[in-house]
Amino acid sequence: MKIIEKISGFLFMMFFLVFIPEMVTAWTDFKIKTELPINGFAGFVVDSQQNIYIGDSFYSIIQKYDKAGKFIGSFKVKDTSGKPFHLSIDTRDNIVITRQRDRKVIVYPSSNREESFSFYADETGKMKEANTFFITRNHEKYGNLGTRFPAIWKLSGTKEKIVEQSLFLRLLSFPSMIVVILTAVILKLMVFITEKWRKLRSGT
Repeated sequence: MKIIEKISGFLFMMFFLVFIPEMVTAWTDFKIKTELPINGFAGFVVDSQQNIYIGDSFYSIIQKYDKAGKFIGSFKVKDTSGKPFHLSIDTRDNIVITRQRDRKVIVYPSSNREESFSFYADETGKMKEANTFFITRNHEKYGNLGTRFPAIWKLSGTKEKIVEQSLFLRLLSFPSMIVVILTAVILKLMVFITEKWRKLRSGT
């Protein structure tokens, strides 16, 4: 029982050490310099240089990868605070974000992703779902073939996987953390029930 109790304690500690920083990152303007687990896939786009941008509505960020799938960097999406948004790109490689709740459009110019301008779109327009396929101006096709975790593949010519997060990042994702905390709770309950049963049998 002591081993189970130690395991459950470790899982609780891991949950809070990961989950709390994730929430702080999601709800503040914290500057992100490292790759984060993708929790709220908001679509992806590919620019004219074959760089891939993946939107994450949980963290309110866009993560950028080069054409070989190497993480380059990320930038914060303003005024979304963990709410769903739609990601797109125009012919000049400007990143275009549309907020789901009020159709506010935020544009991040290709020349400087740290700057942006915004406007409100037609309220009658229907909010698009996160895209799972993207075709570039050169008619190259990309697709997200992942299920629980995104996996961006280049589908034109020789089919190849470009972006897939490491097992470590997938374990740190929010769905994985929910499994961790549920496991910890079950283990704690097992210890509690076993101790109660032991006391009842001993008559104390």
